[in-house]
Amino acid sequence: MLIQANQLTKIYGSGDNALRALDGVSLSIERGAFVSVVGSSGSGKSTLLHLLGGIDRPTEGTVTIDGTDLYSLSPDPLTVFRRRYIGFVFQSYNLIPGLNVWENVVLPLGLDKLKADPEEIKGLLSTLGIYEKRYALPSQLSGGQQQRVAIARALAAKPHIVLADEPTGNLDSKTGLEVMLLLEKLNRELSQTILMITHNEELAQMTSRRIRIEDGRIISDSGEGSK
Repeated sequence: MLIQANQLTKIYGSGDNALRALDGVSLSIERGAFVSVVGSSGSGKSTLLHLLGGIDRPTEGTVTIDGTDLYSLSPDPLTVFRRRYIGFVFQSYNLIPGLNVWENVVLPLGLDKLKADPEEIKGLLSTLGIYEKRYALPSQLSGGQQQRVAIARALAAKPHIVLADEPTGNLDSKTGLEVMLLLEKLNRELSQTILMITHNEELAQMTSRRIRIEDGRIISDSGEGSK
């Protein structure tokens, strides 16, 4: 298994104000899977993604990615591991306003002192349909184009996993469907492992595995080997 989570629990606050956002969640995700996690607002789905990606630490439980126990790492090595193994796509794009498309995409490589291969970046941007926008600033792009840049940035370092938190949430239905079809293509053609949080049931139906979370617990899982 590429990802193995065991008894993940996350509690915010303490005493009477304690909020159990995640309650003993265990799951396995195979390499090359395309998994959606759905649930109502406050169900714990984003908390799960943050714990699987090493953005937040669990109150209890473990996460293993490709044999590495994520939370046995101290902060600096965890940051490096996260940058090299996990690509993040967020609803808000998080592009740097003063950098053009190309510069935004190669930025994570520079942080790791890695040199971008121009042909690989060109191929990635071409696959995503934004190569002709490579010199444009984020403010000169549509929402859908900005999200494609965010996806390219997430893939530039060839991560083992892409974690997408409501990647179509700020897009209209047509553009959202285009981004979803793009993720599906990346999963199919590049065997990219993708875990996507979404509130859109129709988009979730396009993934090969669907996990539903309510009140911090998994209540259904359509995937093989589910727990």
